[in-house]
Amino acid sequence: MNCCSLFLFIALSLFGDQQKQFVSFIDTEVSLSKEKDVITVILPFMIQEDYHIQAASEVLDNLIATEISFEQNGSFEIESYEFSLTNYDTVVLNEFTHRVLSDRVEVTVALKFIEDKSGKGIGLKGELYYQACDDQRCFFPRTLAFNVDL
Repeated sequence: MNCCSLFLFIALSLFGDQQKQFVSFIDTEVSLSKEKDVITVILPFMIQEDYHIQAASEVLDNLIATEISFEQNGSFEIESYEFSLTNYDTVVLNEFTHRVLSDRVEVTVALKFIEDKSGKGIGLKGELYYQACDDQRCFFPRTLAFNVDL
């Protein structure tokens, strides 16, 4: 392996996985509320100014819908989740009109503990999968990992 190949290998190893994120998870604004045996978690995300992400539904065929997924945990079950706060904008793309998400997005998740272990270091881990666009182009899809202590 010559010197250039070694340098390229090291550079890709150190910086290859880093992608620009157009969405951030606002962990300081997570809301938790408990009613009987169900905990409701509100997950806030902020989309960078001048960008939007595709909606979770009603997306054109050549675009990628926004999805959220959660890591399975033996301590609780996810009863339901929904994109609860959505700031929709309408964008015209090649004469087709479609809805996109911009600004702030919130996902509300209802969890039911299998056993009462709340407050014992349990976390809700997941990923937001999205495709961001600006007014001129769309970018490759991104995955944003998040973790919330319950």
